[in-house]
Amino acid sequence: MRRWPSGVRPTETTCSSGVIYGPIKHGDYEKVLALYRNNHPFLSSFMLASPGGDVVEAIKIGRLFRKYLIMANAPLHVPFPEGGETFTSEGEPECQGGRCICASACALIWFGAVYRMGSVGLHRPRTDDPYFKGLAPADAAGAYRRALNSIRLYLDEMEAPNPMIEAMVATGSADIKWVDANDELERPPSLAEWEDTTCGGFSIKDRSVLSHLRAEHSDLSQQEQSLRDQLAKRQSKWFLCQVELLSRNRDKLSPP
Repeated sequence: MRRWPSGVRPTETTCSSGVIYGPIKHGDYEKVLALYRNNHPFLSSFMLASPGGDVVEAIKIGRLFRKYLIMANAPLHVPFPEGGETFTSEGEPECQGGRCICASACALIWFGAVYRMGSVGLHRPRTDDPYFKGLAPADAAGAYRRALNSIRLYLDEMEAPNPMIEAMVATGSADIKWVDANDELERPPSLAEWEDTTCGGFSIKDRSVLSHLRAEHSDLSQQEQSLRDQLAKRQSKWFLCQVELLSRNRDKLSPP
């Protein structure tokens, strides 16, 4: 059961999750900051669905997520027929058309989270700044390298794997590389080890076995069903322990 910090209780209007939806624009960090400030320490996760936008705003939001131990859920990269994009009443993505995605600057926010779900799209930053277009080649190259380096430093700070950073740099701004949380990106390495010191681990092998047993649910022997149930119970206990650990430590932080 959730233990609230002394003297603090949620109200009927307190948010435990938020949504960042649509292009990321200048001023969005202040909006996210205000939302979190008004709901600290109960706001623990965000749904992300954005094609990208302002990199500076995204990096500030990502750092806010890391400081306050926020989890992030991005839609799985699944194309749908053209139409619209909506969310269910539970806040889960329901892509009824187009593409419900988290890409570009949105991916930078996702990497700031302490627990990540779904998939995100990466590519080099794109700029439509007329000033940049008017620069001489050498000056434009220098300006772009500085912008790219700021993103590299941020992703390194967020403990994104170096191959992931290099893959982003190698992907042109007109293209996109999709990566999934299940590709060992669910948690930053240092936080993963900190959590597992308290909660124990649930290995990739265990996950693979559980996933296989669930997929073959109709043809399992009694022994396999027993193993499936044991692994599922362990995984649930492990995840709930992480959530509780993050919540306890978020409670100790002063509001922004």
